[in-house]
Amino acid sequence: MKDFLWDWRYAIIAVIALIIFAIFEWGKVKEVILKGCLMAKKLAKDAVLNSGQEQEDWVVTKVFALLPLPARLVISEDLFRKIIRWLYGKAKDYLDDGLINGSITGGTQ
Repeated sequence: MKDFLWDWRYAIIAVIALIIFAIFEWGKVKEVILKGCLMAKKLAKDAVLNSGQEQEDWVVTKVFALLPLPARLVISEDLFRKIIRWLYGKAKDYLDDGLINGSITGGTQ
């Protein structure tokens, strides 16, 4: 085990540094995601995007490319799609009654 860690020390340090950098970039990532979701809603209002699935697909394809590189290395596109779906669910829940309380799904989350 000691030999493995020593042989791979630079790769391990690089991965740890990448993860730490991505954590600190999370604020920027959230801002980019929020702006993308708002733009998708605007496009839906302007009848460019017709369904919720089209909005989700647009956000995933367009916003994923705008994420900082460290975030894209840590977050896969499939995971990003799940994050977007979760955020849209939270937004719907909040818009329902002004609280994030699971009222859309029928229970607390």
